[in-house]
Amino acid sequence: MDKLLEAAANNPFTAIAFGVVLAMIFAVRQFGIVMGAKSTPAPTRQAEVAAVIVDPTALNRLTDQVEAVNETFSELVDVGKDMAKNTAFLTTEINRFREELRIHREIRRAN
Repeated sequence: MDKLLEAAANNPFTAIAFGVVLAMIFAVRQFGIVMGAKSTPAPTRQAEVAAVIVDPTALNRLTDQVEAVNETFSELVDVGKDMAKNTAFLTTEINRFREELRIHREIRRAN
């Protein structure tokens, strides 16, 4: 490190080169910042999307449709519960019928 510092002190060209490199780095940085400040974002379709979202009639229609779907699903759940009750009742009756048939079979064997 000492040799590098001695060489820089003895040769003024190294100090000039160092200053030029620093100036170039600073210029590129400033140019990038200036160009970044001048650039504008590309036009987007945000305004159209916002207009669709803010439109109350479309939102109201969508809300009504969602409520109708919810009511339909509620009715479907009720129908499913009724079917489950009926299936449980039929299963119980079939089990009773099977038990009666087994009893009749045993009675016939005993006679």
